[in-house]
Amino acid sequence: MSILIKNIHCIKALINRNPEMVISLKADSKKDSEIIALAESRNIQIDLTTNGVSAICKEPPIKDIKSQGYELGNMVLIMDEIQDTRNLGSCLRSASFFGVDSVVIPKNNSADFLNPAVIETSTGGIYDLDLYKATNIATLQENLKKSGYWISGFSEHAEISLEETEFTEKNVLIIGNEEKGIRKLVERNCDQVLKINKYGQTSSLNVAVATAIALFEVQKKLRY
Repeated sequence: MSILIKNIHCIKALINRNPEMVISLKADSKKDSEIIALAESRNIQIDLTTNGVSAICKEPPIKDIKSQGYELGNMVLIMDEIQDTRNLGSCLRSASFFGVDSVVIPKNNSADFLNPAVIETSTGGIYDLDLYKATNIATLQENLKKSGYWISGFSEHAEISLEETEFTEKNVLIIGNEEKGIRKLVERNCDQVLKINKYGQTSSLNVAVATAIALFEVQKKLRY
């Protein structure tokens, strides 16, 4: 299956990092010489047009969790019912930047990995990640615990600060819905629930910003 991408920054990133995922490029020979040259250097098919830049890309593959034996790498991000496509895309961009191995979303009631807005907002970062969909996040948590993962949920109402917490080798971070946060059952199944310290007046952060901060802090703690 293929998907149409129109964001030029995403297209450039894909041609640079994942050229095998770009099937063909449409561009204007007069206006878009730079990206045409880049595509030619990667042996990507080019169709000339006067209607702006676009690319036909392969869909990012969705893997089966059970077939992986619940071994999803050392850093796993679960996005629990994120609704906004651009929020999910921004979280995926941060996940790629901060070295996340796998990202999981629910099969239902979530923005979808294959939405073009998600892919474009991720600036192609979605293709750097192993992607999974789970029928039941709470059940997934139990299976991941059996595989040795330490599960940390994030909530503005938590009592434990992210800054005061240490992490193990295999970590799962769970970020919740933009309005409601992580669901109660999912929260109860976490090994710990953490908050990002607030120093000003605004009560909460955008989910994409919170995700980036959480990933940065956890990776910093694991490396230093």
